[in-house]
Amino acid sequence: MLETLIQYLDQYEELFIMIGVISAAVFVLTLLLTPYLLGLMPVDYFSSKRKHAIEIKSVWDFVKFILTTVIGIFLVLVGIIMLVTPGQGVISILLGLFLMEFPGKRELELKFIKHTPTYKTLNWLRHKAGKPPFNR
Repeated sequence: MLETLIQYLDQYEELFIMIGVISAAVFVLTLLLTPYLLGLMPVDYFSSKRKHAIEIKSVWDFVKFILTTVIGIFLVLVGIIMLVTPGQGVISILLGLFLMEFPGKRELELKFIKHTPTYKTLNWLRHKAGKPPFNR
């Protein structure tokens, strides 16, 4: 059994090193970018009165929509990987979900923000960016 595991590790050593390096890089990026990205969100983003609608008026709006969706998908996938490797998996998944557009997104966001530990963590990260806390 141990020999089989050692052979498996030897056979896929490069893959494991690559996963470790990517995981470490994304970990550092999420540490640096999370407060900044949360700081870009308006204070009333989670207010139940705020309406969310996608408005694509120009080519640049469409490019931003595609770019944020691709980044969001990447963050969700990397966040899932970081659930079992070093990193901030849950925060990466949340950021990815906030960036993407999909049916039911608003309800999911409001459910997350109603969870007190999540609300406190997001506001702590906003504080690190020098921004006021979110309104619920």
